[in-house]
Amino acid sequence: MKRLWVIFFVIFFFLTCNDTDFECDQHDISDCNSDDKKTNIRVLNISDYDFCNVVISATGEGRNHGEIKSGENTCYRGYDKAYRYAYVSLTIDGEDLVIQPIDYVGETPLGIGYFTYHLDVEEINNKKRLSIYTTTD
Repeated sequence: MKRLWVIFFVIFFFLTCNDTDFECDQHDISDCNSDDKKTNIRVLNISDYDFCNVVISATGEGRNHGEIKSGENTCYRGYDKAYRYAYVSLTIDGEDLVIQPIDYVGETPLGIGYFTYHLDVEEINNKKRLSIYTTTD
């Protein structure tokens, strides 16, 4: 009888456990709201990881772009002003990653138009490092 329970438990465990499931506890996600008279930013996840609660703040205007799976991008969200890099916070498998710019002194705003922030993650010595670069769409 004990063997039967052990076998049952092992089968149940393997059937219900799946490491590929992506669970993201979403916070309040900002609406998609592109505006031809503003700087419009979308976010592209070029990493091998799935992102959760991707918050972009360009000069204080924080927007939650939500969940972004590897290789996917978000819709555009309008900003009054943005630069080629920004404050970024996100979560990967429960681990928080942040890019924290010190200031934008000497930087030129992106201007009116449509842009993509490309987010990547590099792992060095078992520590994840987030990076960002911008392209014009």
